[in-house]
Amino acid sequence: MKPQDLKTRHAKCAGRWYPYEKQSHGFVNKSVSSAVISPHAGFTYSGAVSLEAASYVKKYRVWIFATSHYELPRNGISVYDGDYSTSIGKAVFPRDLSDKEYNTVKKYLSDEGHRTEEHSIENVLFCLNHFKAELEAFCTLVRIYDEEEFESISDDIAQMWKKDDSIVISTDWNHFVSTDIMSGLLREASLYLTNGNIFGLYLLCKEGKQEACGIDGLYLAYKVLTKVNENTKFKVLTATDSTRTTGGNGSLIPEECVGYISARN
Repeated sequence: MKPQDLKTRHAKCAGRWYPYEKQSHGFVNKSVSSAVISPHAGFTYSGAVSLEAASYVKKYRVWIFATSHYELPRNGISVYDGDYSTSIGKAVFPRDLSDKEYNTVKKYLSDEGHRTEEHSIENVLFCLNHFKAELEAFCTLVRIYDEEEFESISDDIAQMWKKDDSIVISTDWNHFVSTDIMSGLLREASLYLTNGNIFGLYLLCKEGKQEACGIDGLYLAYKVLTKVNENTKFKVLTATDSTRTTGGNGSLIPEECVGYISARN
């Protein structure tokens, strides 16, 4: 793909989901991990957790695996075929793809889901841009239900994988549940992650025992990392939950609860 043919998706979440300006923080850019888990809640709630995860990312070329909240990808994943901007930087669609690589990723190039205010990519990208204003990245929305599809897509990504590539898995572990349930999921998820049992965690969430926004991206990352011989165990950096009460038009949601996990492989 020629640079002049690429699109640019301008920031849509700035000023609401995250600030317009770069934020001060105390995290050092370590760039040692080929996979991290980062939350995509509003910056006020999970910004520090996401910044910590972003500090560990190898920033040579990044795959952002995010949840599609608004529009489902037809092919399991939807890769944006252009640059993806935040208020302080952007993800640059890789320009140096070989014909074989481009033909592989071309199967998944789509605007589906990317036309909307999709915070699951933009929020984590905003944190990545604190450490690198422009980074090569495949901004990818993930919604996969079939094991065969997981195998096929992970095969394609593994074939494109380069030595210093990395994956950022964009998640929120739970929405609109009680603190007790939230804490239980975070404890279970942390144990699964540190033991490397990603498949077990995926099944736990998919069987309806717990909700985990972004579990498809985590399982896809597990498949890719296994095929490129990277460590699939995760070191949990932060696991916390937050409850708050919101009001509007006379209604109250008494326990709006979002779980945050930050981890690196």
